[in-house]
Amino acid sequence: MSEMLYKSISEIPLYNWVKVSAGELNYLLISLDTPLTDDDLQEAYEILFDDYLIKRGISKSYKKLLEVMRKKTLLECEYIITGDKFKLTEIELTEQILREEISKDKVDISVEKSLVFLSKWIGYRLDWKVITLSEYYIIMEEYGKAN
Repeated sequence: MSEMLYKSISEIPLYNWVKVSAGELNYLLISLDTPLTDDDLQEAYEILFDDYLIKRGISKSYKKLLEVMRKKTLLECEYIITGDKFKLTEIELTEQILREEISKDKVDISVEKSLVFLSKWIGYRLDWKVITLSEYYIIMEEYGKAN
């Protein structure tokens, strides 16, 4: 079964990753006409996403978002345990910070648009059905260093 699925970000085309990220797990299949159960696809996604996290890690902004969520959860637990009404104010303030962090992360550039800019910079068209996810991130990093 594993030879029918993408298992690494070094293998999966960028186009397929975008589709998988949108919830279309059938794009994990190397050949789309291969029948697999939803459970098999979910397991394959978890393996691929683990590979992504190992190789790419979590972004600083996402780490900060997770830390704010953690703080809010701890405050809610403290409120439940102690009944201290002041914790409600702290929870509300943390929710406001959370909303700010979420709205700060919104970027209005799609993968397709980024490929246009990268193609212009690199000097030839980057085909998102050919370029792997790993290659895409390497090019993005080099573009960032150059600018």
